[in-house]
Order: sequence, then C-alpha cells, then structure tokens
Amino acid sequence: MEFVQAKNFTPAQRTTARLIVIHTMEAAEKPGTALAVAKWFAGPSAPQASAHFCVDADAMVQCVRLHDVAWAAPGANNDGVHVEHAGFAAQTPEQWADDYSQRLLDRSSFLVASLCARFNIPARWLTVEEVRDKKTAGICGHHEVSLAFGKSTHTDPGRNFPRDRYIALVEDALNGQPEPFPLPEDP
Repeated sequence: MEFVQAKNFTPAQRTTARLIVIHTMEAAEKPGTALAVAKWFAGPSAPQASAHFCVDADAMVQCVRLHDVAWAAPGANNDGVHVEHAGFAAQTPEQWADDYSQRLLDRSSFLVASLCARFNIPARWLTVEEVRDKKTAGICGHHEVSLAFGKSTHTDPGRNFPRDRYIALVEDALNGQPEPFPLPEDP
C-alpha cells in the first residue's frame, strides 16, 4: 500500500481506536481517485482535513499513520480511524450497486476487517447514540458523527450507502472468506 503523508494531522501515539468512520471523497468513481485525494491532502493547498486511508476500486493509499490522529470528523478524530471512499454521498442505491462500487466496497471491506481485528472493533454499524457513547465501539459514517457531536454538517457516506451489505462484507472478511490482508506497519 502506498503512503502519502497528509499535511494536516495531529502526531500521537495511539494504540487503540473505538470507531471506524466511513466517508465519501465527493470525488468521481474512477481509477486514480484514491491517489489524487491523498495527494490533495498532502499538497500545498491541502484542506484543514485528512483521513487515514483513501480507497477507490483499484487502490488504497494510507495518508495518516494509525497511531496519529486524522482531521476527518470532529468529535471522532481522537478515537477514530477514517476511511475515505471514492464517490458521493448523493449516490443512488443503483450507483452503490454498480460494478465500480462493488469493487470499491470489496476492497474497503478487507481494510476495515483488518482494522476491526487490530483494534478489537465489532463489525456493526452504530447508531448516533452509540457513537455519542464513548464506551461503544463499531463502524459509522461521518453523518452519525455529525449528528452525535454537532461539530460538522457532513452527511457522508449518504443515506443510500449499503450499510447492511457492507457490514456483511466486513464480517465475511473477518471470518476468512476471503482472508483480510494484513495492515501495513506504520511507515
């Protein structure tokens, strides 16, 4: 996996995480989107934002080391690992079901399964109340973080994101069907 260090993040020495936060990049579903967004996070005009990983259907790029804090979803930055996906929050169910999105979600589910295994995070989609409860671990979207903490207005990955199907893919990867890939050691 390629590593492109984001410009904006908080150095830390975290050894735990409670949340895996799913985002959409608000960028086209096409080859090279993950690397392009990673380079944007790293560039001279980088936003005051970052994520741990950028994923498209063909590639994954790590942008922030797992022990550091990405600037992705205020309220869930310190205890979250953030995964950006090529695509848009406004995608329809049909757009999330096309070939590109299927490959994207398959690739992402292996990554998220590996993160779940590393941080002992259950493969379940959290409610807003569970995100707010600092003792509950799981997977959520930026939207749930926005509603839980009121520090942003993001709605990604969108109301049509296939949460149930995605959690099933993560569970399959955790159960070795197929085997999740090992996460890279922090560069």
